[in-house]
Amino acid sequence: MIPAVVLKIVLLAVALVVVVVLVRSLFVRPSQAKARDTRIRLPRYVAYAAAALLALGLLAGMLGFGSGDMRDPVPFRIASVVLVAVGLVVVLAYRNWYVAPGAEAVAFRTMLGAERVIRYRDIVSHRTSGRGRRRMLVVKAADGTRLRVNTSAHDLAPLLAAAEAFTPRPR
Repeated sequence: MIPAVVLKIVLLAVALVVVVVLVRSLFVRPSQAKARDTRIRLPRYVAYAAAALLALGLLAGMLGFGSGDMRDPVPFRIASVVLVAVGLVVVLAYRNWYVAPGAEAVAFRTMLGAERVIRYRDIVSHRTSGRGRRRMLVVKAADGTRLRVNTSAHDLAPLLAAAEAFTPRPR
């Protein structure tokens, strides 16, 4: 069994390294290749949240599955599995999701990695809804493809203008 003092020192060192890496990555300038990319991705804090969930899940897993001194390790085991699963889902979302509004179409990729394109002239309907500062846009194409995106977090001016222009007006 690891002594409590050693565990505290290790956890403090890990926390210090995580903070240093987070602060450093906030001040790193993007590369030129990323600056020319027109795709809009999820913010970096989503990746940090995923890393935190995975780290907590692995720590809870080590405590739940590795420690024989606990009276009831089942809650730690369940929590570790849930935290790791949620962390992997968030990593998957961060890795795959993007929106790329263009001159004639908007290309996007779903959380599961399916790439889709909606041409502006094929837009059948669109609607916006919002709660507080969050404004959601739902665009539907003629072939049934749907895009749901938060317009207050992402700059989608070409898509909004095209949705207004190409959506048929009800009579």
